[in-house]
Amino acid sequence: CAVAARVHSAMDECTDDLNRPQRCMPEFVNAAFNVTVVATNTCGSPPEEYCVQTGVTGVTKSCHICDARDPRQHHSAVYLTDYNNQQDTTWWQSQTMLAGIQYPHSINLTLHLGKSFDITYVRLKFHTSRPESFAIYKRTREDGPWTPYQYYSGSCEKTYQKTNRGFIRTGEDEQQAVCTDEFSDISPLTGGNVAFSTLEGRPSGYNFDNSPVLQEWVTATDIKVTLNRLNTFGDEVFNDPKVLKSYYYAISDFAVGGRCKCNGHASECVKNPGFSKPVCNCKHNTEGDDCNLCKPFYNDRPWRRATAENPNECLPCNCNGKSSECYFDPELYRATGHGGHCRFCADNTGGPNCERCLANYYRDGSGNRCLPCNCNPVGSLATQCDNTGRCSCKPGVTGDKCDRCQPGFHTLTEAGCRPCSCNPSGSTQECDVQTGRCQCKDNVEGFSCDRCKLGFFNMDPRNSQGCTPCFCFQHSSVCNSAEGYSISTISSSFDIGDSHSCLFLMGRPEKFLRNQLLSYGQNLTFNFRVERRDARLSAEDVVLEGAGLRLAVPLIAQGNTYPGENMHTFVFRWVDVCAGYLDDVTLITARKGPGTPARWVEKCTCPQGYVGQHCERCALGYRRSRPDLGPFSSCDACNCNGHSDTCNPDTGICDCQHNTAGLSCERCKDGYYGDSTVGSPRDCQPCPCPGGSTCAVVPKTKEVVCTNCPAGTTGKSCELCDDGFFGDPLGQDGPVRACRACKCNDNIDPNAVGNCDRETGECLKCIYNTDGFFCDRCKEGFYGKPLASDPKDKCKPCSCSPYGTVGRQTSCLQVTGQCTCLPHVTNRDCSACEPGYFNLRSGTGCERCNCNPIGSTDGQCDIGSGQCECQPGITGKHCDRCEVNFFGFGSSGCKPCDCDPEGSSTAQCKGDGRCECRPGFVGARCDMCEENYFYNRSTPGCQQCPSCYSLIRDKVNTPENADCSPVTPSVLVYAIFFKDIAFLQKLLSSQRNCTSVAKNGSGLNYTVWRIIETVILESKPNIPQVVVDG
Repeated sequence: CAVAARVHSAMDECTDDLNRPQRCMPEFVNAAFNVTVVATNTCGSPPEEYCVQTGVTGVTKSCHICDARDPRQHHSAVYLTDYNNQQDTTWWQSQTMLAGIQYPHSINLTLHLGKSFDITYVRLKFHTSRPESFAIYKRTREDGPWTPYQYYSGSCEKTYQKTNRGFIRTGEDEQQAVCTDEFSDISPLTGGNVAFSTLEGRPSGYNFDNSPVLQEWVTATDIKVTLNRLNTFGDEVFNDPKVLKSYYYAISDFAVGGRCKCNGHASECVKNPGFSKPVCNCKHNTEGDDCNLCKPFYNDRPWRRATAENPNECLPCNCNGKSSECYFDPELYRATGHGGHCRFCADNTGGPNCERCLANYYRDGSGNRCLPCNCNPVGSLATQCDNTGRCSCKPGVTGDKCDRCQPGFHTLTEAGCRPCSCNPSGSTQECDVQTGRCQCKDNVEGFSCDRCKLGFFNMDPRNSQGCTPCFCFQHSSVCNSAEGYSISTISSSFDIGDSHSCLFLMGRPEKFLRNQLLSYGQNLTFNFRVERRDARLSAEDVVLEGAGLRLAVPLIAQGNTYPGENMHTFVFRWVDVCAGYLDDVTLITARKGPGTPARWVEKCTCPQGYVGQHCERCALGYRRSRPDLGPFSSCDACNCNGHSDTCNPDTGICDCQHNTAGLSCERCKDGYYGDSTVGSPRDCQPCPCPGGSTCAVVPKTKEVVCTNCPAGTTGKSCELCDDGFFGDPLGQDGPVRACRACKCNDNIDPNAVGNCDRETGECLKCIYNTDGFFCDRCKEGFYGKPLASDPKDKCKPCSCSPYGTVGRQTSCLQVTGQCTCLPHVTNRDCSACEPGYFNLRSGTGCERCNCNPIGSTDGQCDIGSGQCECQPGITGKHCDRCEVNFFGFGSSGCKPCDCDPEGSSTAQCKGDGRCECRPGFVGARCDMCEENYFYNRSTPGCQQCPSCYSLIRDKVNTPENADCSPVTPSVLVYAIFFKDIAFLQKLLSSQRNCTSVAKNGSGLNYTVWRIIETVILESKPNIPQVVVDG
């Protein structure tokens, strides 16, 4: 089945009729058709009204609704690239100027082509008038920057800072955008086209195949149209909504003409399954989205865009069948005309075309394979071998690969192999070919076998084991050859007696019998033959005896041959031989003095405790652990417990000092005490008992205790008084004082231990709260009779009040128990304030009450708060003021104000007892109405009379009416208002008393009397009229 669907059909084929490659290109298409455009602004959300611009002033505009939710009324960006039907026009539309769509606010229309295209033109068809300013941008990759393509503006310099109708001259940058005002007029009001040709005005457009600049210029993956400024008639300045709604952007078609960019190496673009964007169906051995790469292994020349003259197909690399990968090498291409540089050549080949063997490889005889030289990098002079595979070796190295040392050499290094450097005395003359370590004899060690092992000495080439074991009487394993000894020989020749009898060294010559320690490790040689070839050997053919030791071995021991009839030299020690002939006995030894050095004589490094050339003696301060073994016995340190430096080296008996005794000075002499095993000169001291008394050491505590102290005394040296006694029986601190019983006045517990000081007699454990040297006084904080016979009468606690006592002391007078009180504090225990004082808990003494002598009852106050006791009606901490609503501060207290609650403004009166009255009230208690006021029960309070009564009052109060002053205006008002006829009649009868006043025209005037008469007559017509003169 097909793996790719064709998107753009071929314009021509990529090979000719002879199957030769030729340039091919996809068909020319509208790349924007049915491709989604992203608009940053679209009308209809929410629905809004727009009006069609007519261009005629005063003509009613046709208005419509843009509603994104209504398929019949929406104008989304999908209409920019749909099928352009002239009979049924669809368009994209922005919001109107009423919504703020105008410069500097821009709208972007972005078209994502999904792949690179060679753009020929960009065309926009406007449904409204064309914008005054808009720009076209492109970018060559989806994440790249936007590049200006073209500016259209009636104000190029103002809006885009570009010269209007500028042009590009030959040699100038042909990738610059220009600005023109050609399509910026407001007419036509609909259907205006703007077409931008990418190569128009570009000087190199006629030589496009050879202009990489223009090839890049026409390439685009995305197109963006930015609408910057609307075209208007200028009437928007009046902000008429109908006018503002008629200005908006509307585009009915957005077309981009071009070809899918394949660089002349494909005739179609396809969509691969699983991928959304199309790619070129590349030919000519190319690949990539735009056929912009050579396929792998087709890099023999650089990739190029196909032209009409040359298809520039990619050519395969020449790797001689040794590789399937290569890359383009520009240096190789310039040098050879072929740029294919092979990679990962197989079969150990190398070179740009895998034409030769790699370094350090050689070609086998067949000529088909390259084999590794494998020259040892350390042993070879070079890592490259010859044509046969043999490497060139360094000195001392051998092998085809120079990987091993020649015989007699070792340790393959950068300089070759080194000769073995073995010590001939200590080695077998062989070494390890890898490490160079020599093969040592049994008793030799070291890389070059140049030193004896620990416990051995005298490296000798004649010694099959290399070194001789240290003797040192087995006390040391560290020794070396002693200086000052030379080789000497002890020899003996003697006649053979009866050939059929056993042969003896008659009398054993003295020179063989001495201490032969200097012959240690040397040989005893003798010549010997047997009489018969079938003579039998025994286990004791050769016997060595000395120092009570006997060693017997067969004659063939130590590598000797079987004896025969001919004389043969045997190497042995002292011998007794039977059934044979013995001659020329020789023993190699050494002596002090000049000569050939005798290196077998040892000088031992002795451990502690041993001395001598062979560690044969015990050092000073040491003894033999087994004297019977002589110098073979181990030496142990003398055990004298530090009381002697020496002891007998054989018996170990110490020469004791420091008043010690015993084989090891392990005890003190009689009359002394101590532990002599401590090891100090003062271990044993004289017994410290008076009169030479005997003493003993307590085993557990090691204390010296006198065993016979006088009565009343005790202590390890009888130096203390016994419990309950005091004195200084030995006079250690002064004159001798006999021990006497302590005196504590029966104020101690007789069953207690340590009741008094044994030296001074001071009582230490007083009871019953007593204290003092003899428990004869009360202790601090107590008082009473310490010498009383009854314990209950002795000392009692002071119990001083912590608040009233100076310094919060707990002590008091010993006899009375009186505590030291703070100022104005009293009682024995300072627990109360003096009269007239309070606040005991202050800790500084009691404070004065300061009660007012007039306002308080007795000058006393509360002991805690300081509140004085006040007279009736008086208050305050010090009783110094009247209570609220009281007055008249005095010795009998304050009196209540008793202000009338209705007539007074406050319940508190003044200092003289007069209350503050409300308006209309008078009196000391504010319980009467003022003149010319009356009491109204319906509205409680004193209410003012009408103004006429004020006139009466003012008249009556004049001086000439003094005799009529009882008839006050308030009285008249009251009588008239309530028509008190009886009162008025009586008032008239008293007129004569005021006649003189009336006649003089003063006092109650005529009008007043007439008012009174009228009231009386209206109330009681039968009352006779009273005529007032004047």
